[in-house]
Amino acid sequence: MRIVKNLQQTFQGIIGASTRYPLTVLFLLALALLNGLTINQEKELYTNYLFTLFVGVVLSGVAQQVYERFFHKVNQRLILYALASLLTIGYYFIIPKENLYDLEVGIKTSVFVFALVLLYILIPTIKATLTFNESFMAAFKAFFITSLFTLIIASGTSSILFAIDRLLFSLDDKLTLHVLNIIFTLFAPLYYLSFTPLYEKSSEKYNSKEEKMATLEKIEESKSVPKVLKLLISYVIIPITVIYTAILLAYILLNIRSSFWTDNLLEPMLVSYAVTVIVVYILSSTIENQITVLFRKIFPKVLIPIVLFQTIASILKIGDMGITQGRYYVILFGVFATIAGLIFSFLPVKKNGAAIAVLIVFCILSIIPPIDAFTVSRINQTNLLEDTLIENEMLENDKIIPKSSISKEDKIRITEASDYLVNMNYDKKIEWLPDDLTSNSKFETTFGFEKQYENQDIGDMGRYVNLSYEEDLNLSITDYQHMMRLHLYPSDSDLSNEKEISFELDGVDYKLVQQFKDNRYVLELRDNQNEEKISVDMQPIFEKMLTDENIKKEGLSVDEATIVEENDQVEMKFIVENLNEYDSQYNGDFYLFIRIK
Repeated sequence: MRIVKNLQQTFQGIIGASTRYPLTVLFLLALALLNGLTINQEKELYTNYLFTLFVGVVLSGVAQQVYERFFHKVNQRLILYALASLLTIGYYFIIPKENLYDLEVGIKTSVFVFALVLLYILIPTIKATLTFNESFMAAFKAFFITSLFTLIIASGTSSILFAIDRLLFSLDDKLTLHVLNIIFTLFAPLYYLSFTPLYEKSSEKYNSKEEKMATLEKIEESKSVPKVLKLLISYVIIPITVIYTAILLAYILLNIRSSFWTDNLLEPMLVSYAVTVIVVYILSSTIENQITVLFRKIFPKVLIPIVLFQTIASILKIGDMGITQGRYYVILFGVFATIAGLIFSFLPVKKNGAAIAVLIVFCILSIIPPIDAFTVSRINQTNLLEDTLIENEMLENDKIIPKSSISKEDKIRITEASDYLVNMNYDKKIEWLPDDLTSNSKFETTFGFEKQYENQDIGDMGRYVNLSYEEDLNLSITDYQHMMRLHLYPSDSDLSNEKEISFELDGVDYKLVQQFKDNRYVLELRDNQNEEKISVDMQPIFEKMLTDENIKKEGLSVDEATIVEENDQVEMKFIVENLNEYDSQYNGDFYLFIRIK
């Protein structure tokens, strides 16, 4: 009976969330329908609509939170829904249709959705007795309960469908995907929303005393901290954070005069550390014991100098390598973390929401031109490249003059700035920057030197060549009797065994034996009497193909990729499809043509 009762409560909660968030349900239904069409057609015809509907789901949820906190009239609700719908439509027209997976679109959308999620959690706490810490705890619990429950249902349903398909009768291959689409697109969001209580009505009126008591009970339940989570935060997460902080502080103190200011690998570590401290601080703000109280008193003050030093270090790097969107967000987050540390240090715990409001503002500012991360980084990297070229007399009348006799530092600046502009597709907006700078040969022709990077060690980069993909592959088998494709990778070879490929020519059985001896490939062709017809050591072939001249090329022609080995019995023609060498280890794919003389 208890199970039945729990199921009833679950479905009642989902139904209640559906009536409470009607616009969100409409967006979810449309999203599920388009997902279904995409599954059936196996084409990305609706990707721009899917992105738009996802943004609409989050916007409509925020609109409902605003209505519940500040308004109570039906027409006000409709106005908020209309505004959310207009913003969703606006997003559709803003995103590019040709290159939907552009990095800029993805990051801006992610930042916008992240800001909306934070706003969804923050809104019920504005001018209310509910604190952000309590609202965050409720959202945190709901997310993990929903994730666990959804994964169990998804895995269970998939297992049942798999068993039916294998043991009873065949099912459509796409049925499982359609079922998972319903689970993840409809059930999971509605189940999550069912955990969100109606915190405080703007009118503060309830239909009955029972309704008020039920609402207050649900609020208390949602913001309460589970005992397991209390123990986990107090005795596991906080001690680990303390140890990690001690290591970071030791590193900073030992390297404050040297590598700390130039260590690029430290940036993501310190950002993740700041995120961890802030999240743990907010979660621990709803727990009252000696460990959490001590953590809240000390760690905001420890956080401030750490993120402040890293922010300064990131700003100093701008002078050498300019601003990218990554460094923009690192600096912006460093400023936020410093402000958050000050708020956590000097304001009461119940005022933590002020820090989140700052983060939401920063997120919105970072995606609005002309101060967004991408506009700023594009202008900065363009100016950095242009200024470096002008300083070295390499840019005149909007034309680049190749020059190799410049400093290594300037070569690195030019390489990384041009790489950034090309990878972000900004090179098309710069008239004097040629196309196709991704090609090593085109880059060297344009600037007069090979690409150079900071801390680059040519010996560690390995060597690589491949067949040109711009040409149509038209391999003639004339004069040869058999053709095969070789896949030479040591991971595929058991050092104690031989790999054989058998074939028949003119009624005679042959086998090509691949051996890996002393870190070298040896190919042997044997007849049906196991007599060796030819043996080819692949090492000289590898070295002949991996010359400096070939490596610089974007792709080899068929003639350039061809090597012939023969004796008085057999002729073998190798055409390299791709070949690479790293740390004295060779890997590659070849086309092999065989002629028995």
